[in-house]
Amino acid sequence: MRNYKGLSRVLIILLMSMSLSSCGFHLRGNIPLPEIIKNMFVKAPEGTFKDGLEDVLTNAGAELATTQEGADVILVVMTADTRRDVGTLDERGLANSYDLTFTVRYQMVDQGGEVVRETKTVRERRRFDFDPNLVVETESEERELQEDMEQDVALKIVRQLSTMTRLQPVGSAAPDTEEADLEVEVEAESKS
Repeated sequence: MRNYKGLSRVLIILLMSMSLSSCGFHLRGNIPLPEIIKNMFVKAPEGTFKDGLEDVLTNAGAELATTQEGADVILVVMTADTRRDVGTLDERGLANSYDLTFTVRYQMVDQGGEVVRETKTVRERRRFDFDPNLVVETESEERELQEDMEQDVALKIVRQLSTMTRLQPVGSAAPDTEEADLEVEVEAESKS
C-alpha cells in the first residue's frame, strides 16, 4: 500500500513538471533569446548595470561580441540612471524613507545602424526606511536595493528581447502574411 502512495506522488510531480514545461514556463533568469539576436554587442555606460546585463544576456544564450563589428545586433543602452526622492517625512519634516527609481532607456540596432527595436524605457522602484542613527546600515540597504533593481531591469530587458521574431527596421511595414496570401489567391483565381 505504501508503494502506491509513493508512486502516485512521483507521478503527480512528474505530470506537474511536464505541464509547466509544455506551457513555456521558465525559471526566473532562464529566458532564451531568439537566434536572430544571440550574436550581440552591448553598448552601455561602464558599471555594475552593464556587467549584470551582460551576465543575464549570457545566461539567456547570447554570444557577446567584443566589438560592434563582430556582432549581428547592437544593444544600445542610452541611459541608466538612479533617482532618489524623499518618500515620507516624520513629524519634524525630516525624511524617514526614500524612494529609489532606476530607469534604463535602450534600443537595438542592426549592423547597418538601422533601429530594429524601438527605444524602450524600463523602470524599477524601491522604498527604504531611513534612520539618521543607522547611516551605515541605511547605505548598505540602499546599495542592496540598487543591485536588486539593476538585476530586475536586466531581466525585464531580456524578457522583452526574447519576444523578437525578426530583424526589421522600425517604421518599415512588414507585409501581413494573411493579406499576402489573399493577394496570391486572388491573382491565381483571376488567371484561371
